[in-house]
Amino acid sequence: MAKGNRKLTEEQVDQIRCMERRRAHHAELANLYKRENIAKAFGVSYSVVTSVVDGTSYADIPDKYCEEVE
Repeated sequence: MAKGNRKLTEEQVDQIRCMERRRAHHAELANLYKRENIAKAFGVSYSVVTSVVDGTSYADIPDKYCEEVE
């Protein structure tokens, strides 16, 4: 995806990646952070969220540390 056609900001990409990690590591967050719910929250499709998480889109944005959920 060309940088000029992006729907998400760098901050949003970071948030999506962190939500995915939290979902994967905390059973109680699994439903809250479903990819469908993340997509709705950011106004994008499920496939956009999947490509962000998988690194096929927004790969130029470095992966950052996510704070743990208490």
